[in-house]
Order: sequence, then structure tokens, then C-alpha cells
Amino acid sequence: MSYLAIYRRFRPTTFSQVIGQEHVIKTLTNQINGQRVGHAYLFCGARGTGKTSVAKIFARAINCLTPENGSPCFKCQACQSLANPTNLDILEIDAASNNGVDDIRELRESVQYPPVAGQYKVYIIDEVHMLSPGAFNALLKTLEEPPKHAVFILATTEPQKLPATILSRCMRFDFHLVADEVIQKLIENIYTEVGKPFESEATALIAKAGEGSVRDALSLADLCLSDTNEKLTYKQVIDLLGASDRNKTAKLCEYILKSDVGNVMGQINEITSFGKSVSVLSKDVCQLIRDVLVAKTCKDAKAVLKMPDDEVELLKQLASLSGSNRLLRILEIFAGIETELRYSTHPRVVLESAAVKATLPSEDYNVDALISRVTALERQIKELSSGAVPIGGTPQKQIVTIKEDPKEDKKSAYKPVIDHIEPISEPIKTKKPTKKEEQFEAVEDVEPKAQPTRLKAFDYISDEDAPMEEEPFIPTDDQIGFDMGFGAQEPVAPVKEPEKAEPMAQPKVEAPAPQPMSGNVIRDRLPDSRIWGAVLKSLRANSQIMLWIACQELDTKIEDQTLTILVDGDNEYNLLKKPESMEILQSTLQRHAPYKLVLKRVGAVETEDDKFQRDAAEVNKRFGNKLEIK
Repeated sequence: MSYLAIYRRFRPTTFSQVIGQEHVIKTLTNQINGQRVGHAYLFCGARGTGKTSVAKIFARAINCLTPENGSPCFKCQACQSLANPTNLDILEIDAASNNGVDDIRELRESVQYPPVAGQYKVYIIDEVHMLSPGAFNALLKTLEEPPKHAVFILATTEPQKLPATILSRCMRFDFHLVADEVIQKLIENIYTEVGKPFESEATALIAKAGEGSVRDALSLADLCLSDTNEKLTYKQVIDLLGASDRNKTAKLCEYILKSDVGNVMGQINEITSFGKSVSVLSKDVCQLIRDVLVAKTCKDAKAVLKMPDDEVELLKQLASLSGSNRLLRILEIFAGIETELRYSTHPRVVLESAAVKATLPSEDYNVDALISRVTALERQIKELSSGAVPIGGTPQKQIVTIKEDPKEDKKSAYKPVIDHIEPISEPIKTKKPTKKEEQFEAVEDVEPKAQPTRLKAFDYISDEDAPMEEEPFIPTDDQIGFDMGFGAQEPVAPVKEPEKAEPMAQPKVEAPAPQPMSGNVIRDRLPDSRIWGAVLKSLRANSQIMLWIACQELDTKIEDQTLTILVDGDNEYNLLKKPESMEILQSTLQRHAPYKLVLKRVGAVETEDDKFQRDAAEVNKRFGNKLEIK
């Protein structure tokens, strides 16, 4: 007697022996038990998932006189008659070789004849998607209204190729891919029955190689059964699968993760020199990187991978060389060249290019590659700064030494010059300031002290923190608006004001009282060269952003205690001439100099308002700026 393949020898004959398709079996058994058998069924799904086997079981079950849990009993007269190969009540038709219109016409004629042994005459049409369009059209009417004794079961792996008119006439059942654990258990039961010793890792690898197809897995199990009479090992299955040596592939992945291009190219050359297919090597790298990702992310990686302990340990070592983002990017690169390898005339070049791209993430501008590079930099920074004060610890204090500029007159105020900044860990003792040096400490959480009666240069305070002085203090140019940001300062003795030449006689003008503004401002009178810069700074500090933006690029001139803003744009001019804008600008200007503010258009036709402003300024000038013209 000739040898019978395992997948044929152990083909299921009852519904209870079918694995992985419980959703289909439940519906079919309920129809048989309830005697609600339809006239047309469509079984679709991947290869090797049990479509034809279930169709044969169903065909015998609906003709069985005494079905057991929906399955045929194989004892009644109908079951014994159907077991005879000469019986014509169950017909299997291969649509791949009988796909013409004449074949379907012959089928339509035979449908009219009643069954001989059972109640139904069943037609199982395998690979039905191979029928021609004319054959489908010839089958339509018969499939929709067949005789009462006829049942059609159509099986296909590509249901999308069937016409909608066929799909609408059938009850559709989708067969799923079978889980690896279920296939592994079936293989182990078969090996136990035939007396073949095995390792559980070996059967797990066979089931995984089947990729959800029971027939593919059983064909590989049949091959492994014939390989040796001794115990089946994991390494033997690896060799029979034609895969690359696991250690060599792991070495290749190690070089990729270490960014060693030279060794990557050498390892590829070594593996391919043994005659291994380039496409198989690419597939092995994909599988190994996937296993490394599992080992890195899963707590119980051994239960998921179903590999020997030494293999799992190797994967964990590889996982420690890189982060998940880079592993995902490598997996994406090698998976993306599958189609390219299939049609390329130089597949090795394609593989080597992908390997170099995966090896050098610095040359890859993919998002995952960039994230992996940032992660590596963060790890290096963390290692370098391991001795630093941790975030949330005691903050370090800073000493800023401000020295006197020797070129300046000793009577003038000190010019700030940052000498050095050094971190210290011990509390700083307050030192009495000397003529040559002043020390300021930036210390957090210090109880607020009384404000000095006179503002220091480069110091901003709020209107609410200190009262206005009766007589304004006039600092030097170098003291204007210089904010070191050191917080509260120790009160020091006021610096003697520098002697200046007597200014030219000017008409005495009483500066209007400054209007209160929110935020920090500089209250001291400024020289003309710095007035406009101080106004812009005050606008920004007081959240007058629109005015600050509009005034950024504008030129100004100061003549006869009048600050003229030169505007050459319509948008800026329309914004600044509004009464509320002029009021804000005027009040801001008064905090720095008792000047009048005038808005003037440049490069445009003079308007009536411009003429009025010009004439008003001329009249005011002649009367010594004593008039207020509205």
C-alpha cells in the first residue's frame, strides 16, 4: 500500500475533529439539528483552513439518518452508501479545470436527477473563483432556484473575485487562520500517535512556519517525521526549513544594532556564500528582529516565543543594544523590501542597501530613526550628568561679582561687568560692599526686605512695591534699564550723582503726572538717545503688544522737547493715531522724559490732521511750550 500523507491520513471526518473554526461548526450543526438546511453555501478563507473538509462532513451529515451532534454516524445505511467511491450523491468539481460554460451546462442537467442513497444531492465546487464569466452567468439561475434535493457548496480562497450576483445567493462562512498553539497541539497528538519523540520547541517552530494553515504545518511535520528516527530537535527543524543559521543571523543583527557597517557587509557575504537565498535571509532577519522586540517588551517573553532558554537569552542580549523605536524602524526596512526582492534583477544589492540603511540611523530621516537617535543622545547625557544635582533637589546658589570699570570716573556709578559665575553648595555670608566690589546673591525663599528709598541702576520694580519719589533720580546712560534678573537686592548706599555740564536754558515745563500702568516700568528720566528704546521696552512689559509691534521699525526724532514718530505705513499710522493709542504712548513717554508726542506721516500726502499737528507744534514752540492745544 502506498504511503498516505499526514494531512490526508488525519483529515477530520466529524465536526468535533475540526480545529480553529468553532464559529462555522456551531452554525452548521444547528442547521442540521434544526433541519434548516439551505440550498447554497460559500466557504471562503485562506488555504489549509478546512474548507473542503468541512464541506465533505456537512454533505454526509445532511444525508445521515441518525446524526450525532450534527456529525455523520457512519453506521446508518446512507453513511455506508456515501462511503462508497462510486456513489454520485456527493460530487466534487474542480472549477480550476472545469471552468467553461459547457461544464456548467452539464452540471445543470445532472442536477435534475434525484439522489440515490440519501436525501440530498450535494455539489462541492472547489476554487469557484476560477470559473469564467460565462460559466457564472450559466450557474446563476440554477444556484438561485435549484431542485429541493440539490445543495451547492462553493469553496474559494479569493471571494473578492466572485460576482456580486453569486455572493448574494449564498450563505457565506469565513474560515479563519488557525492559532499556532492549536496547530502545535495537533502536531504533538499526531507525533504521539505515530510514536515520534520530539521537543516542544520543535513542534512550536513547525506550527509557526505553517502561518495559520493546518495543511502547510502538517506537510512540514510529515517532512520532519521522515528526517530522522531519533528525537526531533529545534535545530533539525531550522535546517529543514532552509532558514539561515540562527547564530549567524543573530550576529548580523548584532552588527546592525551596533552600527558596524563593515561587519554587516562581511556577515551578509558569509551567509550567502553557503547558498542561502537572499529573500530567505531577509525574512529571517525580519523574524529575528520581531523576536527581539518581543523579548524587549514582553515580561514573559519565553511563553510568547516558545524557544529554548539559550535562544531567549540571546534575544534579550540583542534587545539591550537598542530601543524599541529603532527595532521598529529596522523591521519596517526589511519588511518593505519583500516585493522589491521578488522582482529585482540584483536582489543582493537590495538586501545590502537595506542592511546599511538599518545600520546607520544617522543617515535615515524617518521619524522612528530620528526618535531612536534622540533617545541615544538622552541616554548619553544622562550618563554624563549622573553626578549632577537631581531635578527637584536643593537648588544651587550663584555669585555674580560686579567690578568697577577703571576707565570710568570714580564719582560715577559702577558700570556692571560680569566677572564670573560659579556654583556653590554652602550658604553665602553677606559681605559688606566695598568700593571695588559689590556681591549680589540670588537666594530663593528669602523673607522680603524693606525696599530702598532710591532705585538702583539696572533694577526694575513694580508700582505697587515702592512709592514714587518726590524728586526723580537721574542715572547715567550705562545704568538705564539694565536688568540682571537677580531678584531682591540688598539695600546699599546711594551712589553720588555724576557732575554734568549745565544744560542750555530751556523753558521750564512742568511734566504731567504719570498715569499708573500695570507691570514693571523704569521711572527715571532718560537721555534722548535712549528714550524711544525705553518706551518700546515699557510697552512690551505692560502687555501693549500691538503697539509694540507697530512701533518696532519706526524712526523717531527729538527736537525742542517734542518726540516725533515718523510713520510711513498706513496700517501703523491708522493704529497709532487712535486716541487711546496716543494716550498710552504719551503716558509711557512721560515716565522717561517730559516730552510731547507727535505723530507724523512720511512719504505720503499731508492730511488736515497732519497740518494741524504741525501748526500746533509751531505755535507751542513760539510760546515756549506753555500751551496745550486741542
